[in-house]
Amino acid sequence: MQPSDISASLLSAVKATSITEWLIFISALGYVLLAAIESSWCWLLGIISSALSVYLCYSGQLFLESGLNIFYVVIGVYGWYQWLYGSASKEELPVVSLSLKKNLLLTALGLLIWIPFGYTAHKFSTQAMPYLDAFITAFSIVATWMTAKKIIENWLYWIIIDALAVFLYAYRGFYLIALLYIIYTILAAAGYIAWRKKLNTSSALHS
Repeated sequence: MQPSDISASLLSAVKATSITEWLIFISALGYVLLAAIESSWCWLLGIISSALSVYLCYSGQLFLESGLNIFYVVIGVYGWYQWLYGSASKEELPVVSLSLKKNLLLTALGLLIWIPFGYTAHKFSTQAMPYLDAFITAFSIVATWMTAKKIIENWLYWIIIDALAVFLYAYRGFYLIALLYIIYTILAAAGYIAWRKKLNTSSALHS
């Protein structure tokens, strides 16, 4: 395919993108950017983008993703509260890091969620790419909880999750959302670096 053909295909995909997808793109991008700089307002944008994504995913037969976005709306409220008042002193929650053992336990939890989700979606629904979608769904649940608790390793989970989501959404023809997840992957790496610097600074001050 010639570069001109690729450009034409991308332009055609952008023109075919719905208003809903554009709103999700803008609000979701704002969510990740604000999360990377630790602004609690990220959760408001996350709630908006997730609420819109419920409809979009359901219409595209991504039923687990639709359910996942309902979960995002609920945990968005929880995360907002946690970031503002989640510390022991009811103040802003600090960034923390988990031990390897605890991270392995969270990974095991994600796998335990993934297997029944994937089997159920494959066996009893018309879900597109059920096991991939189930994997993204399961680990997104784990990673979102980690984000709400400001656990720095959440960004490492998101790098993998977002990279897989690029393929999933492109496969269903949601090219703008696929592009969003490419940006997500890059921002997840940037978020990890930013939080790591803050965590190292905090550790140095308290040492």
